[in-house]
Amino acid sequence: MVFDAIAIFKKSFILLFTDPLLFALAIIYAVIYIVFAVYSYYSIKIPNISSVNINPITVYYLLIYIVLIFLVTTFISGIVFVRVAGKKKNFHGIITKAVKRYPALLATSFLTSIIIALGLIAFIIPGIYLTFKLILSPVSAVVEDKSPVDAIKRSWNITFGNWWYMFALFVLFFIVLLIISFLPYVSYFFSFVLVISYPLVFIALSTIHKANKKKAI
Repeated sequence: MVFDAIAIFKKSFILLFTDPLLFALAIIYAVIYIVFAVYSYYSIKIPNISSVNINPITVYYLLIYIVLIFLVTTFISGIVFVRVAGKKKNFHGIITKAVKRYPALLATSFLTSIIIALGLIAFIIPGIYLTFKLILSPVSAVVEDKSPVDAIKRSWNITFGNWWYMFALFVLFFIVLLIISFLPYVSYFFSFVLVISYPLVFIALSTIHKANKKKAI
C-alpha cells in the first residue's frame, strides 16, 4: 500500500466544506485567532524601531489568552479527531469521547511539543524530523485511548517509511495556506484543514502499518 498525499490533501478540503460540524468548528477556530490577533495588534504599541512600549500587564493578559487559546483549540482538535476517525457518529457521542480523552490529549500535546522543541533547540533538522514523527501522537491519544507515552510510540511506529510522504503533504498544505494568507483573516479559517488532515493521515498510515505487519508474518 502507498501513502496517497494528494488524496488526503483533497479530502481535507472536501470535509471542511461538506461536514457541518467541521465547518462550524473551523469558524469558531478562526474567530478565536482573529480576536487574539486583533487584540495583540492594538495592545502592543511600537512607536518606533528603536523602542518598544509593552505594558507588563498587557503581556500578562496576552499570556493568559495564549494558554486559554491552547486549551480551547486543543479541545476542538479532539472533537475533530473523533469525528473524522468515525469513532462516534452522533454529536453527543463525539463530545463525550472528546471530553473523556481531553486530559490525555493535553498531556500528549504538551509532551510532544517539549520533545520537538528540544530537537529544534539542539539543531533545526532533528526538530523537523521529530515533528513529522510525533505529529500524530495526539490523534492516537484520542481515537485509540492511548497514554501519552504509548501515543508517541504509536506515532513513531506508523510513520516509519512514510516520513518523506508526510513532509511533502504538509509542504503542500503550507504553500496553499501561504497563498491564502494574503486574504485578511480568511487564512485562519482555511488553516483548519491541517487539523482535519491529522486523523486522515493517521488512518492512512495505520492501515499501511497493519498491512505491512501482515506481510511480514
